[in-house]
Amino acid sequence: MAKALEKKVKEIRVSYVEYENYIAYDFVDLSTWFIVNASQQYVFFHTSDRALAQQTCNSLYGIGFYTVKTSKTQKTKSKQEGGGLSCSGINSRKGFAANLRPS
Repeated sequence: MAKALEKKVKEIRVSYVEYENYIAYDFVDLSTWFIVNASQQYVFFHTSDRALAQQTCNSLYGIGFYTVKTSKTQKTKSKQEGGGLSCSGINSRKGFAANLRPS
């Protein structure tokens, strides 16, 4: 019964990339979260959770030395199925000033 209650801790894989390889035109980011250490190496943390990436970074380098950054633009959560924005403007520039003029 005690084994069923234990939480399985997932090991986060860490990849190191040299600066020369990172600036290559055909380089593809290895994961979402990364840091640049003092040796100018790009250190990628293979996880989807930022908190786990930061925790792994703190265990490797110490607390407060590095903050993980995102390597790509994060997707926003849209309420629409088509992927469109869930808000829209209510005024256009043309004709808007007419409402402000005193009559």
